Amino acid sequence: MKIRELIQYRLDSSIKVFNREGILIPEAQVKAEYRAIRQYLLDFHPEIHDCVAIKQHKDYRYFLTMLACMEIGIPYIPLKYDYPMDRVKQIKEDTKFTILIDDKSIQELLSYTGCVNSKLPKISPDRNMYIIFTSGTTGRPKGVIIQRKALTNFFEFIDKTFTKVTDKDRLLQVTEFTFDISLVDVAFFLTKNVTLHFSNFDNNIFKLGFEIETHRISVLNTVPNNLNMFLSELVAERMDYQCLRHLYIGGARFSYGLYQKCLKYFKPDVEIYNFYGPTEATVYCHVKKITYNEAIDCSEGNVSIGGTLPGLEAHIVTDDKIAPPNEKGELYIGGIQLMREYINNPEQTHKALVQFDGKTYYRSGDLSFRNEKNEFFIVGRADDTIKYRGFRINLLDIDSYITRIPYIQDSVTVAIPNEATENQTIGFLILKEPKTVKEIKKDLGALLLDYQIPEKIIFVDKFPTNVSGKVCKKTLKSQYLESLNKV
Repeated sequence: MKIRELIQYRLDSSIKVFNREGILIPEAQVKAEYRAIRQYLLDFHPEIHDCVAIKQHKDYRYFLTMLACMEIGIPYIPLKYDYPMDRVKQIKEDTKFTILIDDKSIQELLSYTGCVNSKLPKISPDRNMYIIFTSGTTGRPKGVIIQRKALTNFFEFIDKTFTKVTDKDRLLQVTEFTFDISLVDVAFFLTKNVTLHFSNFDNNIFKLGFEIETHRISVLNTVPNNLNMFLSELVAERMDYQCLRHLYIGGARFSYGLYQKCLKYFKPDVEIYNFYGPTEATVYCHVKKITYNEAIDCSEGNVSIGGTLPGLEAHIVTDDKIAPPNEKGELYIGGIQLMREYINNPEQTHKALVQFDGKTYYRSGDLSFRNEKNEFFIVGRADDTIKYRGFRINLLDIDSYITRIPYIQDSVTVAIPNEATENQTIGFLILKEPKTVKEIKKDLGALLLDYQIPEKIIFVDKFPTNVSGKVCKKTLKSQYLESLNKV
């Protein structure tokens, strides 16, 4: 079913939506507000190539605005409500959006009626669906253009694959809409008609646990860092998460340590899926259902990301050739879900989308390998591969070994350039029990070569995260450098 028809069908049926305060919004109100937003966009959206920017607090009205854009065929740009005006101005320069719907304007247009007989325009599958901006870790943020056919393919995958999710389930919508994994929640609402609860989560893991308990949430789509915190001993012992039946984890690396926690706290009847995919490949392009059998799920301390979604293909490439099984190389992704381009950035587009074996692929920058069963594993980032004392090492690869130690809850290794060793490696560790640095380095010696062991080890209670919930290595580095200056 096409996305337009899917939205129309869902909004003609019975739906349940709870706002951030946990209040059930009357169904008639949700549908009336949706019709007002849609009609406003129909009447005031002048040109077919224009875009709409959404800059609201994350709640059900933001969600309704997105759906209205999807149905009408207007490319939308998700923004956070607290984006500074300089960033909004920069995004407007790149996208030329003509309408900005923020918290103030959404209140004004909820009573809009307009020309109720306006017809919906025809939409091509090649039409842009949304433009989502990356975090800008490489400089100016890049606007990723995703087409309707790409998101349609992803929604069809969700519908056909997750048949155990039904309209009896309750989904907690946690992720900001500026992070494309939030579209998993949209897909479940549209294809499965789950009851939708908008979370008030603000990086307080106890608040997230409270919402899961109170609303008896059965479906949760979130990043590994949130699940890691949720399954820490301090939190897990206080929470009742027996209601959770379906966990969809992605947006960052699913570590071996997190895998062990899942084995400890969840029974096999809880479905856990490890997703992988860059924004440039429309939400996710790989998926692995966790079997609770380490021999099947893991290899060399890495958790499988499984195979590709329908309509996609992937290769491990090294020296411009497809690597044989178990050889590491860069992951190339091709198929229907690839982005159209980076908006107004042909240079970066040319670097990212390359011709290989007669087809267009996205160079992910992720070091990976596949096994004989054609399951893929992410080892680390190409930009996480550094030189240390003349040796080439990958920081994420090191973390995968560190988290094998039972008393280490999580690990993030960073590198600070210096002249003596090319880089100083620093391991930030969250421990389950007190240990000395000497004890830890001794245990690491049984797993790593001497030059792979972090030069310095620092104990932390938690890791800083960005707005998407991913661990922010840049903040860790700056905090460490600031601490040196204070000495």
